[in-house]
Amino acid sequence: MASPLAARRVLVVDDERAVAALVVRRLEQEGAICSAVHSGGEALEQMAVGGFDLVVTDARMPGRSGLELVDDAQQLAEAPAVIVMAADGDRTSVADALAHGADGYLRKPLDPDLVAHEAALAVEMREMRRTALAVGAAKAAGPALAVLGEIMNAFEKADRYRAGFSARTARIAVAIAAPLGLDPERLAIAARVHDVGMLAVPVTEQHTEGKPNRTSQHLIRVHPTLGARWIERLGADRSVVAAVAAHHERDDGAGYPGGLKGEEIPPLARALGAAQSIAAMSAQRPWRERRGADALIAELEAGRGTQFGDAEASAAIDILRRTPELVA
Repeated sequence: MASPLAARRVLVVDDERAVAALVVRRLEQEGAICSAVHSGGEALEQMAVGGFDLVVTDARMPGRSGLELVDDAQQLAEAPAVIVMAADGDRTSVADALAHGADGYLRKPLDPDLVAHEAALAVEMREMRRTALAVGAAKAAGPALAVLGEIMNAFEKADRYRAGFSARTARIAVAIAAPLGLDPERLAIAARVHDVGMLAVPVTEQHTEGKPNRTSQHLIRVHPTLGARWIERLGADRSVVAAVAAHHERDDGAGYPGGLKGEEIPPLARALGAAQSIAAMSAQRPWRERRGADALIAELEAGRGTQFGDAEASAAIDILRRTPELVA
């Protein structure tokens, strides 16, 4: 099967020539057609000519910064996807890059395989955005999110610890929607794509019992924001975008990425957070066995008012008592 990067035109921008050469070499192995420049000014000239599917740029360079290039890219008639790279000492954060509209973020020193993974994902998301624009975002949002849900399903199947996670989250979410007075269809859509930002996190780091490496920590913390930005660009309903963005917030304000608390968290996000927590706890992980309905009920009671809102905990507990097979 051909790589998503096959025959794609990629502009690599970095004033460190060795870094640029490493990125070019790895992406050319995937069939990409790469050009390399070594300053923001040169990059701007190349981008003005057009025709690039992807720009991979360092955050700080002579002439023009990587974040400025993200802004420049969005002004082009055929905007390329953009991935920002930042060195360990660089203050440019994942949040900075995403706020400017970047499609991905990489922390140096680079892992060449992670570069290829992130680049392929950015190109595929760009193609979905172009399709949405071509037929009208409102008409395309449903089919695009359905395709994205299937991409997540396939991604999870390749990992025995995550297989079926998003589908299981959707089933649980739909079950608790009615008692919470929420739209089950919107909640199901949000559940199917809620973890799409995790596509940017290497699988090996997702199951690390200890502390993930620094780049993966960044990506895990911002994966809700990254996923929300992707589906927003595909024309997703605002309430679905908000649910994806806030599904790791906690009732006590100790969640991420925004530290929202209680009623500050959108209702769909509160329900989605409870559903995905139940789905995660009912699945086996390398460091623990799966939990059954009784254990989940105990966890929900223990997390009431801290991790979970009172209404969401009550709705989930009632469902698990009546239909324990939901998490069998």
